[in-house]
Amino acid sequence: MPDVIDKVINFISGDGDTASDKDILLKQLSKEVSQNKYAKFFRVKQKEVDPAFAQYFYNLYRAVYPLQMFLKNPANEAKIKQITLEAFLDKNMMETIKALSPETIAERKKTAGAELSGKLQEDLDWLVSVFDSPKIAAADKCYDLVSTIKRFVFFDFCSLLRKFDPETREGDFLTQPKFTEVDAGFLVPDLATFLSVLIDFEEHSDWKTVFEIFKYCKGGTDVIPLVQWNSLLLSINDVRQSKIFDYIGKIATGNPVWEIKPTPLVRESLSALWLEQKTREVQEVILGIAESQRTAQKSALVNAIFGSAETARLHNYAPEKERILLDKGIGGYTYASALNHLYVFIQDFIEKEVQELCELLLIRGKWTDNAASRLMSEGYHEVIAIIPEITALDESLDDDGNNGSRLRGALLRVDRDKTQNRYINSIISSVNEEALNMINRTVSPLIVVGKHFKMLMDDFQKKPFELIMNWKELGLYSKVPISQRIAAAYKKVNYFVQLMILETKPPEE
Repeated sequence: MPDVIDKVINFISGDGDTASDKDILLKQLSKEVSQNKYAKFFRVKQKEVDPAFAQYFYNLYRAVYPLQMFLKNPANEAKIKQITLEAFLDKNMMETIKALSPETIAERKKTAGAELSGKLQEDLDWLVSVFDSPKIAAADKCYDLVSTIKRFVFFDFCSLLRKFDPETREGDFLTQPKFTEVDAGFLVPDLATFLSVLIDFEEHSDWKTVFEIFKYCKGGTDVIPLVQWNSLLLSINDVRQSKIFDYIGKIATGNPVWEIKPTPLVRESLSALWLEQKTREVQEVILGIAESQRTAQKSALVNAIFGSAETARLHNYAPEKERILLDKGIGGYTYASALNHLYVFIQDFIEKEVQELCELLLIRGKWTDNAASRLMSEGYHEVIAIIPEITALDESLDDDGNNGSRLRGALLRVDRDKTQNRYINSIISSVNEEALNMINRTVSPLIVVGKHFKMLMDDFQKKPFELIMNWKELGLYSKVPISQRIAAAYKKVNYFVQLMILETKPPEE
């Protein structure tokens, strides 16, 4: 085996006994060139490429230059992708795509209600389900041809031509170039690149559809006529089949087995990319609608619960105090709004109206089920017990507080020491976690209190009473009918629990 490898190496390098074989092959190649249809391209003895070669590439460059300029335009590229796909879609697909366009969705928002998100998702799901049809595959195949053309016309013709005439300027076809012969070895890299972009260049492909798409995108005007393109392909394929470029490369390198390995076309799945983009676009709209509804729902609940009352009472753990953190790209106080709402709700409602009701119902009421009254009492006391914890958390963020002093110091250093970001985020994360824990621990007993209000509302309507036996007597101790007060309290507690869920759970949950 080593002997075989050595022979191959010696053959390519020209050393050893096989050198004569190599010379024989190179002489044979020289003979092939002399008999080639395009022999004028190459001066074998001098190993020089003739100006006729440069003129051939100049003519190619002039022919494809309009395509090069057209395909370089990003706006044209986006339009080509859209039209290529739409050219292969049926009526139902097109109608669905239109229904999912930003313009149509904007119109649908004006008339559709809460069901719009569901309808958009249905349309999107159907579109995804039909995007594996033969028509879609045909669109991808058509776009492969577009990619093939792009790869060809973006070949650096001008760089190659400057080796024959340094004065050659990009896109200048008015000044007649003055080409001179060039050492073949100097052109080997250009030859290799040019041959690689011709690998998948097939004359009999559906170029007609491609050029109709180009024409449509250019407003009905040909970028270059299809007849000219087909003529160009005939010329290119004729030169390729003559193998003159391969011969020049082999002789120039002194390597009779020189060859260009095919460079596979990097295929861009037009349909998959389009569908991915459309899916992302529609999902963003759906999320936007959901977030808009969520925001409106939160606003309505805040208004129903607090009215015009000020709901930002914490001094430090508050939305307006997180701006300095956000400006530095650091996470903010995630649950500031929720914790402030909880703080105000307990102070303004639980410790006033609910406390009065609980004193009336639990102390003066004659309960048939002491376990039920005990659960309601425990729930109420668990809720009000959270106030000192909330106050302590807020005070910890004071300048001289445990968290506040650490944050202040780290913020002073963060601009010159980015490692402080992680430290600050760990503090903020810990504070947020503590805030969420307080909210969750308060919502559970609030739900218990709310359920008992509901039980008492139902009991008040029963004859005979089952839970509290002296409803009539309790009514004497309340200026407002006690049933109305319980119903209002139940409604407000229920609203508040909904608000806490909206403010602490991610939208997808």
